[in-house]
Amino acid sequence: MKTLLNKIIVYDSNCRICTGLKDKLLQFTSIEEERVVAFALLNDELIRKIDSDRFKNAMALIDVQNGDTIYGSQAIAYIFSTQNQLIEKLLSLKQAYRLFNFLYQTLAYNRYIIATPKSQFACDCFPDKVIRFRIAYILQATSLSVFLTCIFGISLKGFFPALSNGQAAMQMLLMAGTGWVIQIALAAICLRDKAIDYIGHLASIMVVGLLILVPWMLIHFIAGVNLYYLPLISVLFSSWYMLKMHLHRINYLQLPKWLSVSWFILLQITAVCWVYYFHFNN
Repeated sequence: MKTLLNKIIVYDSNCRICTGLKDKLLQFTSIEEERVVAFALLNDELIRKIDSDRFKNAMALIDVQNGDTIYGSQAIAYIFSTQNQLIEKLLSLKQAYRLFNFLYQTLAYNRYIIATPKSQFACDCFPDKVIRFRIAYILQATSLSVFLTCIFGISLKGFFPALSNGQAAMQMLLMAGTGWVIQIALAAICLRDKAIDYIGHLASIMVVGLLILVPWMLIHFIAGVNLYYLPLISVLFSSWYMLKMHLHRINYLQLPKWLSVSWFILLQITAVCWVYYFHFNN
């Protein structure tokens, strides 16, 4: 079995995703805390063992006994293999490792899209923009959002008993999704080279907003609760939190404030229009 003896795990402490995963790694494995070090805290000797061009796109695993430094999914696979032989065998399978590598790269290249960095300082830790991984993240986040939106629509079916599950899901997709689609089209037309980053941030906002609705969905499906004010409160809180996120990310991207206004208004107007069409247009 592999060992972390003479190994140092190096992570980007300016990245909220990396810091959170580091905390979980220490919490749920037997890895000693002194073996996990932020790049910003490395001494000059260890820094010389790291290729900065590779590190900005992937974490590093340093061998302090003059061995090779390995990066990214290869390093993560090595670390996991020191903790569990089953994981080691699984990741030794070509197809399993290819999927793991793809998911890791999607996360690594989009980590500042998923969660904005802790500070704005310029450093070598900021990942490259790789369009195929940005698109992969947007598609994954959108797919999750579509699934959660459909489930949320079905959770509201108790208030509209005439609807089937499919009708409830489709209506919710149209009510909740139309504004997002128009805003994405507007961004693609107006923002040019910054459009793909902004759309990535929109995908992150969308996922977080829907995750806020999950407690209501769990309460409904597990306990069979049908109290109208619970989903209403959930939606209001979700809308407020998404607006807060949007304003923060617009500031981070240094984009015009009108994007927040257009995004928020589009979401509300399109939802109201669809509600009227489906439920009041007799």
